Amino acid sequence: MSPHQAVAVAVRIFAAWLGITVLRDLASFIFLKPSDIPGFGFAVTVVVLAAVLVATLWFFPRTIAGKLLSSDSAKPEAAASPDLWLAMGCALLGLWMLTSSLPTLIFDTYALLRFNYGDERGNVPQSVAYYVVEVVIGLWLVFGGRGFRRLFWWARNAGYKKAL
Repeated sequence: MSPHQAVAVAVRIFAAWLGITVLRDLASFIFLKPSDIPGFGFAVTVVVLAAVLVATLWFFPRTIAGKLLSSDSAKPEAAASPDLWLAMGCALLGLWMLTSSLPTLIFDTYALLRFNYGDERGNVPQSVAYYVVEVVIGLWLVFGGRGFRRLFWWARNAGYKKAL
């Protein structure tokens, strides 16, 4: 796979992530009151701009890769092993989990330590426990999910008899 192809795949993955995030957050825009015209107009503008950006990234990833990389790196490199690709995918998933859960964990831990009274804490202890588990899984994926790779390859090859 050439560097241009790798960047094109990364651009498409980012476009998919952005599209899913916008669709997930669209529900909060729906609950805005139409009487709040500036807020509703802003929400519609953001969704439309995000949709245009997602469509551009999805349909023109090679053009974007060509703009980001020089033409010298267009030649394909030696093929990498599937284990290396799986390790890179695990690391990227782990980074995604860490970037989405670590800030919330820090904030919730601060809130838990700040408000140590019964009713004010609400569900913060459960939230802290949840995000601790997410951070641990994210770190495991980033720093070598060998067990995950073994489980993946075992599941993929389960049921196949090896040649004797």
